[in-house]
Amino acid sequence: MKDIQKMKKAFTLIEILVSVMIVSFIVASAMSLFSKNQEMAVYIKKRASSELDNSLFVTTQGQKYNKDEKNAYDILADEFVIDEMESRDVLKKISKKINVTPARTISLGSIAPKEDDEQSSNPPAVTFKVNEIRLNGAYPARYFQFGN
Repeated sequence: MKDIQKMKKAFTLIEILVSVMIVSFIVASAMSLFSKNQEMAVYIKKRASSELDNSLFVTTQGQKYNKDEKNAYDILADEFVIDEMESRDVLKKISKKINVTPARTISLGSIAPKEDDEQSSNPPAVTFKVNEIRLNGAYPARYFQFGN
């Protein structure tokens, strides 16, 4: 009788195998989730760095190179004196293809006509020009420039 009571207190081999399988499944799921989060963090870091690089190309000087592939040093060399060789090398590695659309005129709203002048057309309240700047590289981007 005492032997039967001792056996009931211990786990069976099947119970242990099932618990090991459950724990291994949970660990595998956690590792997969961690891996995906790490990949997303790397992507976000590279994308943020690319956005910072893109700001070097969205200048008046950069728009002169429509449909050309240029590096950041070529664009900034006319505006800034860059003496340090290490900085030059870093800027030369940052390369983008620049596409600038022709400026389009956009009119918004209208000015109400005077009461005595019903036949004249309503001129727009606001008129401005906009062009799109597309930068193609590892992480493409689109910017819009507004002006008069």
